[in-house]
Amino acid sequence: MSIKKYDLLIGGQMCPPTSGRYYPLYSPVDGTLVAEVADASRADVDQAAAAAREAFYAEWKFCGVEHKRALFTKLKEVLYAMADELAAAKVQPQGGPSIPPLVERVIDYYVGKLDDGAGTLIEHGDQGTNYVYREPLGVVAIFAPFNGPMLASLLSAVPALVAGNTVVLKAPDQEAPQALKTMQAFHEAGFPAGVVNALGGKGPEVGQALVAHPAARLISFTGSTATGKKIMAAAAADLKRVQLNLGNKTAQIVLPDADLEAAAAATVGSAFPGQACSAISRVLLHESLRDEFIALLKEKAQAVGPSMLIDQAAVERVERYVEVGKAQGSLLFGGVRPSGDEYAKGCYFEPTAFAFADQSSPVCRDEIFGPVVSVLTFASDDEALALANDTDYGLLVSLWTQNPKRQRHFVRRLEVGIVAINSASMLSHRTPWGGFKQSGIGRRYGEMGLEPFFDYKTVWIS
Repeated sequence: MSIKKYDLLIGGQMCPPTSGRYYPLYSPVDGTLVAEVADASRADVDQAAAAAREAFYAEWKFCGVEHKRALFTKLKEVLYAMADELAAAKVQPQGGPSIPPLVERVIDYYVGKLDDGAGTLIEHGDQGTNYVYREPLGVVAIFAPFNGPMLASLLSAVPALVAGNTVVLKAPDQEAPQALKTMQAFHEAGFPAGVVNALGGKGPEVGQALVAHPAARLISFTGSTATGKKIMAAAAADLKRVQLNLGNKTAQIVLPDADLEAAAAATVGSAFPGQACSAISRVLLHESLRDEFIALLKEKAQAVGPSMLIDQAAVERVERYVEVGKAQGSLLFGGVRPSGDEYAKGCYFEPTAFAFADQSSPVCRDEIFGPVVSVLTFASDDEALALANDTDYGLLVSLWTQNPKRQRHFVRRLEVGIVAINSASMLSHRTPWGGFKQSGIGRRYGEMGLEPFFDYKTVWIS
């Protein structure tokens, strides 16, 4: 079996890294070698950034609307033509369709924004004219996460390009193949050389060089809060703009009138394997529901079976938190790697839940990014709100109640960017996604997902 090699995209060419090095990726299913990825260096970052900067001025900033529209139409055709290749490039097997429906919706939505006016006329009279219009920033550096590399890459690249910027994408270490293949689709669709560039690279060197590069005007990052803070600190040196989609510790609040079957099913579908910023990781139960809900949760969690994680490092991270949970809380179920030959060589962990008396444990406070939930109880709505808001994060809360008055009461008081009522989470290409506190800066999707990629110029004519 030949192992696929994935190269860099720089200046309109698929090319090997200057170092000649490739790093291996192994399947989380069975540990077999599935791909080798170009391990870029600072030299490759310099080349990609230079290509993007040159293409910005020579090709893209002044590109006409209809030509852009035609290129994005071709991009969709190419993505569907490459659907099997894109699915095969995913290291962790992808469920659902090869091209998620949201991909086309995101492209169509932002391409539709090409028809919006470029600016605002403030004054036009005998004494002169004053107007303000939007301009692209220049080179945008994009960091895609391993969970959903295709959609996440497009979610930054498409609005950035629609706004008139050029891009350099740093593919996620663990899922670089699909992110690189997605960026290759722009090349195949005929986007001018240098407008879209993509780099692989193991470790921090490439990312640090890209953030620090003087050509980069905005850093669009999706990933952990810890890394987001480092990017923000580095970007401050040149006052680069940042768009940060970071971590969370999603609380699910289950009130006495909730549909417990639906709520428990939502917990399992979200929390296990838990490799998403929106994943439920804190289950807050009204004290009257505790035993019934935990029994339902255990039954449904064990029915879905072991959770597959992205790599062995992710499994080991979960194991460290499980040891903390055993020392500080009460294990309700799970807490081990699964037995059986089919799991022996892969990256699996059993769905796990702990009960805690309070939220002082790191299991309740840290984003584990694995199949582990903490369960706490409350006696009143005020106590539930206090528990839900007692976190450094503020992306999402899943609220379960049928009472409209109670829904409004919680929505107004929850310190999060998104409240999903009677569901684990919802997503739309038209609706902004982002959080409060340390869950990030800025929004993705919708009009607010386009705004960061513009600057504004004021013009006076006497």
